Amino acid sequence: MHYGRLIWYGLAGAIIGYALMHPFAMLAYILGPQHPHSPLDVSLWGRQVRSAFSPEMLVMGGAFALMGGAVGLSLGAWQLQRQRLVVELLESQRRLVALETLKSLMVTLAHHIRNANLVIGGFSARLLKSVPQADFHDQLKRILQASWEIEAVIASLQNLTEISTIEYITQGQARMIDLKEELEARLAAVEKWNEL
Repeated sequence: MHYGRLIWYGLAGAIIGYALMHPFAMLAYILGPQHPHSPLDVSLWGRQVRSAFSPEMLVMGGAFALMGGAVGLSLGAWQLQRQRLVVELLESQRRLVALETLKSLMVTLAHHIRNANLVIGGFSARLLKSVPQADFHDQLKRILQASWEIEAVIASLQNLTEISTIEYITQGQARMIDLKEELEARLAAVEKWNEL
């Protein structure tokens, strides 16, 4: 698609070089100081324009067409590069806005979820120490583990620097933020700390 537009820029440059620049160069040459013609002689202008498109001037016209085509290709490449950079800048700004929105959302969620999670984790740790029956220890450890996982998710989302997503379900449109590596690292650090 971009190459097609680039070809059009080159063709437009070649047409301008042959149809405009070539006759203008011939006219400028004939009106120069080496020729005793009056610039107001309109008939001279007409003869020079007709002469520019004569078969004898085909090589010179081709040279101007090549130069115009090269300029057209250069301008086309510059324009396409500029458009690509604008698209990339807009995409970068869109991602930045999405990230900032996510961070604001995470501050709100973190406040409310952490308050509830503090109660869940705090009481399950306290009960784990104080309940003598081993029957409940496994359930309390799972609750405490889930509390650590919730905290790790919140911390991971708050420290995002870029968003990469994965499919939430294999056959659907829903996507979720990929936190797998970050979560594993945080949970490993929590478990290591709790072993001390």
